[in-house]
Order: sequence, then structure tokens, then C-alpha cells
Amino acid sequence: MTKLASSILEIIRMMIMMMIVTAVLGSMEHQLLKSWIPWEELYFLFLFAGNVCWFLVLYRNRLQFSGWYRSAETQRKLSRNATRTIAALGALLIATPVILTWLTA
Repeated sequence: MTKLASSILEIIRMMIMMMIVTAVLGSMEHQLLKSWIPWEELYFLFLFAGNVCWFLVLYRNRLQFSGWYRSAETQRKLSRNATRTIAALGALLIATPVILTWLTA
């Protein structure tokens, strides 16, 4: 029962951290990009997806080790290639509004 309770607490912790990180980063990116390009509401999806990718890397490589849930499967970091790939995908998704604006101009 304690593993179930600790895993539920860890999921709640992860969701709260993800909401905070994506809200803060998304707001900063929105303000920066809005000054560069004409803003469309669809661009929030790209920013959100990119920030979720970055949060995944941050969580799996750092934050999961300070949480409540402990098991052998959760004590591994992402591989170097996976970290680079996911972080690059996140950067590409965040840069997508600028790229789309340049391609359609």
C-alpha cells in the first residue's frame, strides 16, 4: 500500500511541476515571440509540446531522483542520445512558429 500511495504522490508532484514549468516557460516564450512575429493561437500548441519535451528531459534526468517513489526502474537517467533527441525536438517545436512565419512570408 505504501508503494501505491508514494506513486500517487509522485504523479501529483510531477503534474504540478509540469504545469508550473510549462506555464512559466510558455508565458516567457509567448511574450518574446509575440514581439517578433504575428501571433496565432495555434502556436500555443507548439510551445506547449516543446516545453513538455524539455520538462520530460529535466524530470527524467534530475527531478525524479528527489521524489517520493523509489524503484529500480525509476533510478535510471535517459541515455545521452535520447536526451539530445528529445531536447532538440523540444527546441524545434518551440522554434516552429518562427519557422512557419518565415516560410509563409
